Amino acid sequence: LSYTHTHTDLPAGMYLFGCLLLVLSPGCVSFNLDTESPTLYSGPRGSYFGYSVDFYSPDHRTVNVLVGAPKANTSQPGIVEGGAVYYCKWPAGGTTCTEIPFDKSSNRKIKITQEPVEFKSNQWFGATVRSYNEKVVACAPLYHWRALKVTQEKDPVGTCYVAVQNFSTYAEYSPCRSDNADPEGQGVCQAGFSLDFTQDGNLVLGGPGSFYWQGQVFTAGVVEILDGYDFRALIRKVKGERQTGVAPAEYDDSFLGESLLDFWPGFFSVLITRFTIALFILHRLDDVLVGAPLFMDRESDGKLKEVGQVYLFLQEEAFQFQDPQKLLGTDVFGRYGSAIASLADLNHDGYNDIAIGVPFAGDDGRGKVLIYNGQSTGLNPKPSQVLEEQWSSQAIPSGFGFTLRGASDIDRNDYPARPVVTVHAQLQLNPSIINPENKSCILPESESLVSCFTVEVCATISGHAIPYIVVLNVDLHLDKLKKKGVVERILFLYYHQPQHSFQLVVGKSQHSRCKEFVVYLTDEKEFRDKLTPIGVNLNYSLDESRPLEGLAVKPILNYYSDTFLQKQAHILLDCGDDNLCIPMLKLSASPDRQQLIIGDEIPLTLIINAKNEGEGAYEAELYVTIPPESDYIGVIRNNEALSKLSCAYKVDNSTQMVVCDLGNPMVAGTNLSVGLRFSVQRLEKADASIRFDLQIKRPSLTSNLLCSSCRVSHPEQIVLPMTNWESKDKPKKEEDVGPLVQHVYELHNSGPSTISDAVMEVGWPSRYREEYLLYILQIQTDGPLYCWINATINPLQLEVGTTLLCLLFSTNSLIVLFFQNCSNIECTKIYCRVGQLEKRQSAVLKVRSRLWIQTFLKRRNDHYSLHSLVSFAVKEMPYNIQQEELSSIRTAVIWATPDASLSIPLWVIILAVLVGLLVLAILILVMWKFGFFDRARPPQDDMTDREQLNPEKATEA
Repeated sequence: LSYTHTHTDLPAGMYLFGCLLLVLSPGCVSFNLDTESPTLYSGPRGSYFGYSVDFYSPDHRTVNVLVGAPKANTSQPGIVEGGAVYYCKWPAGGTTCTEIPFDKSSNRKIKITQEPVEFKSNQWFGATVRSYNEKVVACAPLYHWRALKVTQEKDPVGTCYVAVQNFSTYAEYSPCRSDNADPEGQGVCQAGFSLDFTQDGNLVLGGPGSFYWQGQVFTAGVVEILDGYDFRALIRKVKGERQTGVAPAEYDDSFLGESLLDFWPGFFSVLITRFTIALFILHRLDDVLVGAPLFMDRESDGKLKEVGQVYLFLQEEAFQFQDPQKLLGTDVFGRYGSAIASLADLNHDGYNDIAIGVPFAGDDGRGKVLIYNGQSTGLNPKPSQVLEEQWSSQAIPSGFGFTLRGASDIDRNDYPARPVVTVHAQLQLNPSIINPENKSCILPESESLVSCFTVEVCATISGHAIPYIVVLNVDLHLDKLKKKGVVERILFLYYHQPQHSFQLVVGKSQHSRCKEFVVYLTDEKEFRDKLTPIGVNLNYSLDESRPLEGLAVKPILNYYSDTFLQKQAHILLDCGDDNLCIPMLKLSASPDRQQLIIGDEIPLTLIINAKNEGEGAYEAELYVTIPPESDYIGVIRNNEALSKLSCAYKVDNSTQMVVCDLGNPMVAGTNLSVGLRFSVQRLEKADASIRFDLQIKRPSLTSNLLCSSCRVSHPEQIVLPMTNWESKDKPKKEEDVGPLVQHVYELHNSGPSTISDAVMEVGWPSRYREEYLLYILQIQTDGPLYCWINATINPLQLEVGTTLLCLLFSTNSLIVLFFQNCSNIECTKIYCRVGQLEKRQSAVLKVRSRLWIQTFLKRRNDHYSLHSLVSFAVKEMPYNIQQEELSSIRTAVIWATPDASLSIPLWVIILAVLVGLLVLAILILVMWKFGFFDRARPPQDDMTDREQLNPEKATEA
């Protein structure tokens, strides 16, 4: 977005209150808003101070603030809550806002009868305020006057006042105060409900009530309004004034002119009832922002909640707009989008930014203002800053964000907000692979040789109107990938700590400022982990403790710059040129005897052999799980043929085990044999055999690199009901069942080794309570993939489309397995064997199905999410890589509220009306037959018993 406007909106209170002008001291609204030192202005209690705001810049040296208070009481005689406009200086300096004397008089009256011809009480003067250079206009849209009629009527025609020359000259402008009264004319015009200036400085007024609320727009020059102004002239025609005329009756209630915003070239805004439209400029084409503060979103449980929504329409060509970008509010009843304001380019990234008001957001309903930054594709959907009312208000809700105004550099620092510093930081490790045998550094205290490498931090700065010198607070953390509490593998050479903080002073004109540190590798005997990369983390921030000369506000770091950097170093391993170890571990074991005799106290000896026929295996350990019938005694050490390994007895969740260290690394060609002795004495309740489980474990970094699965669903979401689709009791073609759903699974080998054998399993949601869900039609594979399925494909023999697919299955080649339950849905299992998969090769499985709509028609208005689960495992490798959790593909089935015009034909509506009228007529006829409509009269006998009033008796009484 490239918004060129220079007068935008500013947050202000709605009900009270103090006018909350966050943009004044710091500038404007964005991530670079200075919320620590705002300027606050307040007005009379209950005056709606802050209902409208604008900046006032009579010259290039000063910028001040105008604040409207439409319910303020003034010194006008006999006027109640006529409203006022206040002039507030910036910087405030402890001063209070001053009322601008636009109008000091009372209601004008007819000389002869002294009857008022205008009514200024409750006129809402100050509901709209705008300025253009030294010109200021404020309006009272609810101003009434007595039209030139015989009957005494009060018409809300509205009026405005113009002030120029630093509030020394005033003139009134009321274009609807004319002889064209009554609602069909300009009798309820409410001129000044909205107002703005064109680029040439001409005044533009909106009168939404003219011509039965068709609305009007008026334009006039300020010089012409002042020229020849006479206070006594109630009806006056301004030279050069232009008005929109009456339209045909179908345009009644169209509210033209209810809101106008910034009439720059092709640049305006309209507020239509509950919508806000603001136009912005992108590459000289108008872009439209529309606010819908009463928009209701449907939750997952089907309930509606009022959160508001804002739409952005980007114009590609003249009058050709893209589909809107939608920004959805989150606060229920917050009225998101009630106010939208352009903020110019706050961070000087080439794209203008906006503010969106949510005046009743928050837990207490005090309101928020959300700041969105522009980008090449529209707006960043994530707000860069959220402003909340930080000051106690005398009324709740305070309506913070009801009025917005911005895009003005009030402190003259060449920014509409805090100056933005963009830091270009670099972190370099040299060398990135550490050789423990190459010890080239000397520890200062012990003078012992250690392996070391250097960490270099460099930074440059850029930005508009930023200080010449910027100080960065930098934190360096070593080996952050390791958990807390473990032995540190690297430390700073001169500090002996894994963390160091320092300051880096960078000049605006410097090419780069660097600082270098030496880091050393601790003794290898102190740590075992040589596989995990050694991470070096850098964090930086601006030093705001130092005063900055010549700047009214402190600069801020670019919100979109990454203040965190990380580099990794690796310990050199005995694993070839790629420094990636792929061992080939083999394990075998044999007992010293084949039978155990109950009551025999002779210990059992297991002879275990471990080999490595591949590259080095780091942190390799032998795990032996001890059965409940046995106890661990120890390692055989008096046999020269057996290795004397270091073994430890451990208990993990009531499971006994022995863990032996096989070396770090267990180098290539290693062939170890160890003897472990166990006592076996609890055989009374044992089975025919006892079981020892043996396993070699080692950490593997290849588990995250070797294989990856990619899943996708076409389409991701299906919305029911579907238009132009009719269900059939006996479907013959696949189209008769429902929409097409395809799930695609890709198994990719990222290397470095080749997969010789792997398996993949897919759980397909096929049926629920004997009803179809996703009806499988075809299966296609690409790559070394051979599959089996536990059900028949297309059991109803539906006619399949002519899509060219490689069908892998026929009814004769299927392997029928038992159905398994996955997530309470009957799932079809697809089993696939993956053949040899070279590095960077893939195997793809595609399942083509149809959503069985009849199943969902029986459960209307419920939302469903159908998941197919996929898992894979690598087989016949030196290591076994298993997915930590199952992957899934999701297809959502959603019921939407259909369009009434599409779902109910017109003849049905007409027939329903006729039937209703017929029922009503029959009901009236039955009631008439039963005498329901007969008038109840008193009995005739009562008339003879009535006493007549005697005049004599009345006189006596």
